[in-house]
Amino acid sequence: MQETLNKVEQVIENFINEHKIPGLSLHIVSDGESIFTFDYGYSNIELKKHMQQDTVSSIMSISKSFTAIAMLHLEENTDFNLETPIIEYLPYFSTKSGRYNKITSKHILSHTAGFPDNIWLVTLLDNGLYKFAKNLPEYQFIFKQCPNIEDTITEIKSREDITKYFSNIDLPYEPGEGWLYCTDAYVILADVLEKISGLTWEEYVTENIIKPLNMNNTYINPSKGSSQNMNEYYLYSKNDFIKIPTPNNQLGAPVGFIYSTANDMAKYLIAIMRSEQKIISQSSRSKMFSMIAQREPRLSYGLGWKIKNLRDSKVVEHAGGYPGVSSFATMIPAKTFGLVMLCNIGDAPLQILSDNIIDIFYP
Repeated sequence: MQETLNKVEQVIENFINEHKIPGLSLHIVSDGESIFTFDYGYSNIELKKHMQQDTVSSIMSISKSFTAIAMLHLEENTDFNLETPIIEYLPYFSTKSGRYNKITSKHILSHTAGFPDNIWLVTLLDNGLYKFAKNLPEYQFIFKQCPNIEDTITEIKSREDITKYFSNIDLPYEPGEGWLYCTDAYVILADVLEKISGLTWEEYVTENIIKPLNMNNTYINPSKGSSQNMNEYYLYSKNDFIKIPTPNNQLGAPVGFIYSTANDMAKYLIAIMRSEQKIISQSSRSKMFSMIAQREPRLSYGLGWKIKNLRDSKVVEHAGGYPGVSSFATMIPAKTFGLVMLCNIGDAPLQILSDNIIDIFYP
């Protein structure tokens, strides 16, 4: 095993040397135990604070898996059904074109609802990002695509308002007949959950996932007072790291605004893979890991997770990305093997690093 871990460490160090990485935390688990941790660089370059396993970092779109588990938990504990059309729970839901009356929660979870992948509304509800992106040439396409976005954002006060915004959206394909990754639509799921449970999405996720797993350093849109060990976020420009705003999006939390640590996310992966975990049943977990949305040979999407076949094993994974944020989680449930990586710069190709590590353990 030590020889394997030495190879893993060398692969990580090569990756760091090749890419401009300010800080990285990595944690590998197997058979319900932690087997390897690795921390590199700084969570705060200015204060020279080192990245640690308990540094609180944005996990971005890995947050969608929490929303998926919450919806499966809701299905197990109420009359809610993932395959019931959304309009039966939210009568005000509609789209500009297409058979929106056929769209179910399962469609949204698997990104097969028919929505386009370029709505951008929820992303721009992050005020820090909005101000940051507005002045950068590489983000101008968003504002050209959404010329009245400032007025629209001003009118969005609730998750129900986001659901109603979809009345402006054309469906490029029939529900269930294609696949496009629509971040914004996960807020509709939170709207459904809130109407049925009587709790906010934040309360439901905290009470039914975060607390039962003792994820004591996991927060939803944390304030700086939540922990003294918070990451800062950077982009690399003109041979220097530039600090950028910390992501914060109150209404958009279900799509990507959970913050956690490498240690807490290791607990999360272990719990999801363990047969005796108590958050959702094994049948619900099997549903979550099903290859629902075929994207290309051996690659699909389940409920909140990307699913692929690799050398006769099912690999379950998800990336998170945002200006200043890269995250990645991978599981091979049959082997109870998992890894998580949290990084405080955007566009770090963590998928490559994950694949290389898996190749070492399972050549």
